[in-house]
Amino acid sequence: MKKLISFLCCLLVVTSACGGGSSLSSEDQKVVDDLAVAIAESDNFGELSADVTKCIAEEEVVALGATYIQENNLTDAVIYDEWDPFDRRSGIDRDTFKEMYKGIVECIDGDFLALFGGDDQDQLSEESGKCLLNLLKDDKYLDLIYDAGGADNADGALLSLFGECPSVLVDGLVGGVGLDKDRAECFADKVSYESFMFALENQDLPEDELDEGATEVIAEFFAAAVECDIDLADLG
Repeated sequence: MKKLISFLCCLLVVTSACGGGSSLSSEDQKVVDDLAVAIAESDNFGELSADVTKCIAEEEVVALGATYIQENNLTDAVIYDEWDPFDRRSGIDRDTFKEMYKGIVECIDGDFLALFGGDDQDQLSEESGKCLLNLLKDDKYLDLIYDAGGADNADGALLSLFGECPSVLVDGLVGGVGLDKDRAECFADKVSYESFMFALENQDLPEDELDEGATEVIAEFFAAAVECDIDLADLG
């Protein structure tokens, strides 16, 4: 099961953010150009086109202001990588954060799967990508990650919304674990999303410290595995 849980955790999209477009002065446009270079060199993104990185940079400058970008030295790719817009210390209020995050969705719409980079790009289906992309526009999602107070604290909040995208669990079983699609769909259909979340929350606990309900979840997993012809060891 840890292989599946690890895959789901890797689907957490930790991005910088951006907002609505606007006309920019020549000075602001220079900041946009410098920021676009930092974004292109950043480890926060996969391979994105020059147009997308320029869009992200422009929207960030519009939303945050050129002064904020310069004072925080975000045109330095190393510093940009370390910058966490989720962190309250970033000085971004809730409304600005939500506006920015929705903006980046508009920028990356066509290149969303590329954000995952490497093998994950092949493991996340188009159906899952579109579903997750829609979540990135949802105020409920944005409030959850803002309230988490930092990217390092947001995993549970973000994964709690993956229940709205059932295909993500199928992708995890296929790409992250190695099941064929038919058996993956069978298993995902028979195991409740609450059980997957329980497994995520308890995966590192010793057996004698598992939360109440562990027996029921184990029984649910076992029954589904038998019915779908899956060896539970494959999910270990």
